[in-house]
Amino acid sequence: MRKMVSLLLALMMIICAIPAMAEDVYTIDCYWVGNGDNTAVREGVEKAINAYIEPLIGANISFHIVGWDDWTDKAVNALQSGEKMDMIFTADWREYMVEVAGGLLLPLDDLVAQYGEGITSTLPQTFLDGVRVNGVLYGIPTNKELCVPEGFIINKTAAAEIGWDVVADDPSIKTTADLEPWLEKYKALYPEKYPYVMDGAAGRWVDEPWCPDWVGMANNVVAMKMAANEDGTFDETIYNIFGTEEQKAHIELMYKWGEAGYINPENALTTFDYNGTFGRGDFLAFCAPLKGNNIKAAEMVAANKTAEFECIEITMQPKYVVTTHAGGSMFGIPVTSKNPEKAMQYINLMHSDPTLVNLMLFGAEGQNYTKANDTQVELIGDANWYGVHGGAWTVGNTKLQYVLTSEDPAKNELLQSYANDAVATASLGFRYVKDNVADEIAAVTSVCDEYAPALMCGTVDPADEELGLAAFNEALVDAGIETIIADVQAQYDAWKAAQ
Repeated sequence: MRKMVSLLLALMMIICAIPAMAEDVYTIDCYWVGNGDNTAVREGVEKAINAYIEPLIGANISFHIVGWDDWTDKAVNALQSGEKMDMIFTADWREYMVEVAGGLLLPLDDLVAQYGEGITSTLPQTFLDGVRVNGVLYGIPTNKELCVPEGFIINKTAAAEIGWDVVADDPSIKTTADLEPWLEKYKALYPEKYPYVMDGAAGRWVDEPWCPDWVGMANNVVAMKMAANEDGTFDETIYNIFGTEEQKAHIELMYKWGEAGYINPENALTTFDYNGTFGRGDFLAFCAPLKGNNIKAAEMVAANKTAEFECIEITMQPKYVVTTHAGGSMFGIPVTSKNPEKAMQYINLMHSDPTLVNLMLFGAEGQNYTKANDTQVELIGDANWYGVHGGAWTVGNTKLQYVLTSEDPAKNELLQSYANDAVATASLGFRYVKDNVADEIAAVTSVCDEYAPALMCGTVDPADEELGLAAFNEALVDAGIETIIADVQAQYDAWKAAQ
């Protein structure tokens, strides 16, 4: 009888322990930016990831995939309101300093020291040093390309139609204006099409390299020259770039091209579908940030299933490493996390475990993709749960990733080696804290939103009295841009003196 009672008690203890054991498996809430949430596919990928990581770190993960346009409203604002999050995508160009200054991200140095051996053994120190704020680490960068010069993706198929035997980094194209004869020929051949496309409604330029905007506003309105002087020194003066002759000349050129029908007037709208335009091949020159070795072009072709043309790249800027390239893609751990240790263990796997990295990027083998060889894969049907090569640069360690069969098998090695001869800018590591001039930044941002897209995309005459460049600069002054510039310069000078 006693033996039976003992057995019953033991059995009851086991049964009671089962729920407790299940509760010990922590679910990591991860907010990740992407091209949209393909829910049905995502759920299958999550299941595969969780089956793999649970024995490794005693945790599962739940992805919250938020579209690019919704990121601030549905991710950053949710974090600010106290939503429970364990991991959040962040970047210098995507609210990193807002989150740090607001006390929304945990310091990570101790967590990395305890759980981040896979991070510190694989991630170049340049990345970690480049994302610190006052010496403190708040984000773990993706191990990706470190140098992203601006340039052109040329539709080589279209170029051949107009007699242009374009080659990589074509020496005949030294400035943006050098494209004009070819744009003219393309427009004559296809009057209904627009040969020049910019990646983003704000417009892009390549002739005068400026360090990315210090204060997180579009159009790099407050910046510093990136290119070194002839003697190797740097001009470390903070500018309103729209007050420079270089920018004026570029805007005048864009207006000339807009009038000639080289630029789609919808390019200035946030609703302009430049990805679709690319996928259809309805362009000659596509202005975008590049990664060297024709990689950006190949990624864009791979991401557009309709693309049936050959591309080639012309790099227009020197290879410089700037702060926002080091911090161009990171994951932080929010202060609302209930288990930062598990989050860091997961991030560590993202940098060291190829199985997890490729599960995140491509899904499950046989279900979402098939392997063509040891390094290349092919997708199965509608397996694009995250955006695949729209998101490769956000996934841990790109050295561990497979690539599509349409891409160079050596893509990942080329990405890593491209920056070997890049030059660090004078401002590498500097980050601006906006607290002193928050009202002015909000006002200047509003002015930029009103004026800049139309000017940068050639839909408004820069000489127009109400909407032109002079009116824009006057509105910037009224909004407080000079106060912002003075504050940035003061912080920069103090940072420089402390180096």
